[in-house]
Amino acid sequence: MTSFADLPVGSADVLPSLAAATWPDRAALRTTSSTVTFGELDRAVSRLAFGLRQRLGGDGLTVAVAALPGMHFPTAFFAIVRSGNVAAPVDPDTPADAFADFLAVTKARAVVLGRAMYERVRPVLPDTLELVLLLDAPAEPGVLTCAELSTGGALLVEPRDRDEREPAAILSGLLTHQELKVRAAAVNLTADAVILTTTPSYDPVTLSAALLTGATQILSRHDDHPAYHPPTHVLTESGLKAA
Repeated sequence: MTSFADLPVGSADVLPSLAAATWPDRAALRTTSSTVTFGELDRAVSRLAFGLRQRLGGDGLTVAVAALPGMHFPTAFFAIVRSGNVAAPVDPDTPADAFADFLAVTKARAVVLGRAMYERVRPVLPDTLELVLLLDAPAEPGVLTCAELSTGGALLVEPRDRDEREPAAILSGLLTHQELKVRAAAVNLTADAVILTTTPSYDPVTLSAALLTGATQILSRHDDHPAYHPPTHVLTESGLKAA
C-alpha cells in the first residue's frame, strides 16, 4: 500500500517505469491467452511514446484512446502521457455521434482506436485530426498501427523533469499528473492484490494503482459476458471487494 506521502516524484508516466524497475518479471496483465510483465509493458510504452512524439510532438495535445481491456490500452494510455500529450480515454462502445461530440469538446488532435471502432466512427472523424492510429490490423492502406509506429526507437524520458501540475488525462474532467497519482494511491491496493476487470472500458486510475503497488490485473474481454458488465474487483486474501 502506498501513502500519499510516498507518491513518486514526477509525471504520471513514472509509474510503469518504476514498476518495471522494481518488479520487471512480475505479471502486470493477464488474459486467457497471454501474460505481460511490468518490464515488457514499460518497454512497449517507451517504443510507442517515441513514435507519438515523432508524429505529434509533446506539447500537450489531446489524444483520444478507446480499447477493450488488454495490453493495448495500458500501452497506449501511458505512451500518450509519456510523449508529453494528454490521454482522453473513451468507452469503445460509444456511438459514433457521441464520439464525434467527445472529440469536439476535448479538442482532440489524434485518436488511437481498435479496428472495429475505427470502421464504425470513420465517417465522423474530423479533418483536424493529425493522426489516426489503429491498435490492431489496418482497416485500409495508409492507416498506421501502433506496431508500425513502435519501430523507430524508445522514448526514455525522465519523469522528474516534467511538471506534475501539467494535465495528463481527461477522466470526467482534466487531471494533472499529480492528481492521477493521488487517485491511484487512494485505491489502497497492495502488492498481493489481483484485480479482475470485466468492464468494457479500462479504468486508468485502477491501472495506475496496480502499477504503483505491483498488483496483477486479470483482464476479461467484455464480449465474453454480453449480458452483464460487473465493476472492476480486487481479489485479496480477505475476499472480494469492488474497486
